[in-house]
Amino acid sequence: MTADQILSIGLLGGTLLVLASDRWRPDLVAVLALLAAVGLGLVPGDRAFTGLSNPAVVTVAAVLVLGRTLVAQGVLSLVPRFTRSAEGVSTSSMAVLCGSAALLSSVMNNVGALALMLPLALAVARESGISASRILMPLSFSTLLGGMVTLIGTPPNLIISQIREAHGGAPFAIFDFLPVGLPLALVGVASLIFASRRLLPDRLGDGDGTYALGKYQAELVVRVGSRLVGVSVDGAEVLLDGRIHGVMRDGRFVFARRAEQVLASGDLVRLEVDDHRLQDLLAEDLFELPGGPPLADGWDLRDLLVTPGSVALGSTLSTLEPWERWGIRAIAAARGGRRFEGRLSEETLIAGDVILMAGRAEDLDQAASDLDCLPLRDRGMTLRPRRALLAGLIFGAAITVAAMGWAPPEVSFVAAVAVLALVGLLSPADIYRRIDWMVVVFLAALIPVGETLERTGAASVIAAWVLGFAGDAAPHALLGLTLVLGAALTPVLNNVATVLILAPVVLGIAEGAGLNGDPLLMALTIAASADFLTPFGHHNNTLILGPGHYRFLDYPRLGLPLVCLVLGAAYLLIPLVWPLGP
Repeated sequence: MTADQILSIGLLGGTLLVLASDRWRPDLVAVLALLAAVGLGLVPGDRAFTGLSNPAVVTVAAVLVLGRTLVAQGVLSLVPRFTRSAEGVSTSSMAVLCGSAALLSSVMNNVGALALMLPLALAVARESGISASRILMPLSFSTLLGGMVTLIGTPPNLIISQIREAHGGAPFAIFDFLPVGLPLALVGVASLIFASRRLLPDRLGDGDGTYALGKYQAELVVRVGSRLVGVSVDGAEVLLDGRIHGVMRDGRFVFARRAEQVLASGDLVRLEVDDHRLQDLLAEDLFELPGGPPLADGWDLRDLLVTPGSVALGSTLSTLEPWERWGIRAIAAARGGRRFEGRLSEETLIAGDVILMAGRAEDLDQAASDLDCLPLRDRGMTLRPRRALLAGLIFGAAITVAAMGWAPPEVSFVAAVAVLALVGLLSPADIYRRIDWMVVVFLAALIPVGETLERTGAASVIAAWVLGFAGDAAPHALLGLTLVLGAALTPVLNNVATVLILAPVVLGIAEGAGLNGDPLLMALTIAASADFLTPFGHHNNTLILGPGHYRFLDYPRLGLPLVCLVLGAAYLLIPLVWPLGP
């Protein structure tokens, strides 16, 4: 091995380990890896930012804008009508919700599809008496299955297409994934509908369909004259039906045995309590919010879910300045049943956190829009026929142009964004607001880093190792190896990193074994989308962790059988559509 090959493998391995640790934002890790690659001489300085012009990155950005514009114009607001037509029948509700989620995800970003369907699913859960824990995980998995169906369903499909083109082949057409992806999506969604009732827990058990966020954590100040004054911490926990994790007095934590800690007016209490109980406590005269004005009569309470594209990521409740910016108050937060260790106001927000806000309805709506957070309720969108029809026709025309090969997908979808702006359905400011910049930067930075495997010849070396280990394995064995390896890596990393790292190696394996590379590339895209085993591999699985009140082992309980089903079906189906021969 050459020095550059060793450096390339070492850099990528280190990058993957850091990404797997989930301690830093993926886009920051990718940028640092790119700078390291330039510093090591693996990426020429004048090619460091060529990823920004990569067709896959441009297409992802355009599809994000188009998908969010369709939602804003009410094109998809017919979905709630269909979901409510189930009239409380659990199987029917699941079929409509999961089928709709998969369909939407085939033509828009996975996270965007879930963001649209999540409030609707919670509304259906309430109206149909279905526990949210029974419905949200199948919903999330359905969006991942839907992403397998088309070129624009998920970023890894676009990346695979560009890698295929870079190796001398034509890029995949928009519906080339359909013959394999559609049967897998249908089989997967059908299995989810019937297996979820047996394999997923009913965390609430009361049949009211209310979603559960676990325990909220809040910092509240003991009021003057509160009946908590003079009560010990142990006694206060009994009165509050919650857990007190700390008491601050005059800016310092009170350290003493819990039975000897007595609350005084002005004490700041770090309280962990059930969401319903917190609302009751706020209505009593026990506490007041620290700093700023008190809660006003007539204010609404709103749960805002921090999404992967939210500008709240990396901020704290104090640096968001909700009162100064929108005239609302941040009351509490929840993190999927996990405890915040430090001061709540200083805790860095991550995707999947839920913030409980209080304020006027219009101010809460504006804050949710500005922060790109997801209100956990039915948004009540209304259909505006003319504008919605026009937006849908423009999007349909873009898909048709790309499918017919009249223009590359990146040109077709960027043109659709321009047309939406020209006809007044999309403002210039909204174009930039509706791009998930974290995804764009992550892709643009990691693509040149991934290319170092091929540029240095490291991919060929790794492929030779794999072939040497496999010996005289039959083509079908190499197909199965690709499926298993991709499915094993994507929960630990993410689907984009898995494809960028493994695609050059897979093509090297195909070349060394004298096989057609297309079936192995298709297997890799399927495996990268089969991210059903953990709550952290894909953003969608993280987003449902709190609202569904899930635990870590709930994911493999439903996800492992689904992974086996999808990979097994793909193993049989791919060679029929994409022959393994040279």
